[in-house]
Amino acid sequence: MSTALRHAFLHQDCLIPQVLGALEHVELPPTPRIIFAEGFQRLLEGDAPQRELRELFEEALMLSRLVLLHTLDGNRYPPGEHAYIERVRGDPLHRLLAYELRAACEYYARLMAVTTTPHLGASVVLRTLIAADVRQDPLLGALIRQFQDHPRDADTGARLRPLPAATEEFVKECLLLERDAFGVFRFDPRADNHHLLHALQLDDITKTPESARVLRDPLLGQYGNFELVSETIHQGRWTRYTLSCRPEDHRLLPSLPELETIVAPDELDETKSLQVLVEYNKPLCDRHKQSTRESKANLAHVEVFELAAEDKRGFWEKYFLDR
Repeated sequence: MSTALRHAFLHQDCLIPQVLGALEHVELPPTPRIIFAEGFQRLLEGDAPQRELRELFEEALMLSRLVLLHTLDGNRYPPGEHAYIERVRGDPLHRLLAYELRAACEYYARLMAVTTTPHLGASVVLRTLIAADVRQDPLLGALIRQFQDHPRDADTGARLRPLPAATEEFVKECLLLERDAFGVFRFDPRADNHHLLHALQLDDITKTPESARVLRDPLLGQYGNFELVSETIHQGRWTRYTLSCRPEDHRLLPSLPELETIVAPDELDETKSLQVLVEYNKPLCDRHKQSTRESKANLAHVEVFELAAEDKRGFWEKYFLDR
């Protein structure tokens, strides 16, 4: 697997500055970032055995876990890095970035495993991190619920007062993380529920017109890559909404193709060649709990719900819906 990754990155070398630049500029403790960067650079060089690369990524994973556990280990972390850890402890955006660093370390560590299907294990740990650790983090969940309860206009979804910049940046990062991890299949069940974001269930935001206003928020329209279609039914008294995820495209480098076959010489046998099939638009996580119809036709879940128009409801509709 390390050989295939090395040839993929060297063939599209414009991706290498993206990885190293993200590690350099993110405001997290430097120690796990440096070890991860060392493992990535030795991966590109191709001289280190795969087991040594796995050890480097696992060491970076252990240190990133210590950051999330708020463990101040004097042997591991110099005193100057305590400020980074305190920031991760109290700031939701830095906490989410710390989860992403841990996910990257664990993802590459699982890819370096000696198995015939390393991508399956890497997909499982990344899905579990988002569906369990990130979803159950109380600091992140509280900010997501504040974003959900922010006052908005009933018709257009426009915000009635400005949204804090920190909340906007955090929700934007959440949306991009979900898109990279799950792609067009973001509505597949996680923990037996369909989620708009890791802490927002579709069942909770599609019950009433007040809860559904978050779907019209400008932030979701700009970074969510959702498609919301409305249709008037029942003589104009009800509105049917169809919510789905659009296919993903390249956000960072539009020049990348969707699918590419890379041919490289085989290091074990010079008479043979190594062919690597790379899908740049494919999400990092494989599908987990799709239905039989969705798996056979490769269909994504589409959420369909109906809401009554407040000014056109009849007496019995108001009586039963307001109970």
